[in-house]
Amino acid sequence: MPGPGLISAENLALFVLACIALGATPGPNVALIVGTALKHGRRAGMLAAAGVNVGLVLQLAVVAAGLSWLVETFARHFDLVRYAGAAYLVWLAVRQWRQAGKATQETAPSGRAAFARGLAVAFANPKTLLFHAAFLPQFVTNPSDPVPQIALLAAIFAAIALVGDMLWAIAADRARSALSGRFTAMADRVSAVILAGGAAILLAAGRR
Repeated sequence: MPGPGLISAENLALFVLACIALGATPGPNVALIVGTALKHGRRAGMLAAAGVNVGLVLQLAVVAAGLSWLVETFARHFDLVRYAGAAYLVWLAVRQWRQAGKATQETAPSGRAAFARGLAVAFANPKTLLFHAAFLPQFVTNPSDPVPQIALLAAIFAAIALVGDMLWAIAADRARSALSGRFTAMADRVSAVILAGGAAILLAAGRR
């Protein structure tokens, strides 16, 4: 039996498996990371992933700190936030489609811009914050003092998400290398379609 405040090994294993499954499921964040790496390479993709995960950590910190009022604020403006995020992804997709085949060095975002894109998209999907607020407490075994366990779960989730997003960036960069040369324009258009797909996921996302 685990001691007070500790999570059982069974619960922890289930949580880790759930985190891995979630990380392997494409969403708006993954669309941005893959689309960026496919167009601009590994460095830009990883910086976008870093931005996404800083946003994720901030969301998890909100949940761990029990800031229910902030969660409620996102819930009240659910549609407005996700529509703005979808519009941003569509703008990136159109821009990328128009730049298909052009020299990467001429169009690649700066490191700061790639990071900012990731951070913006991380907050573009309010369902993520609402999901964390509902998901993490399910694995808490000490409801009288949930903060330490939620903080631990949040840290594990963030670490798994970071590794998963970096792997997405590396895989997209390798695909970009394989499609370089005569297929560069095609890779750029695939990147644009992936970004548009991320926007479609946001638009399709409901509260449930």
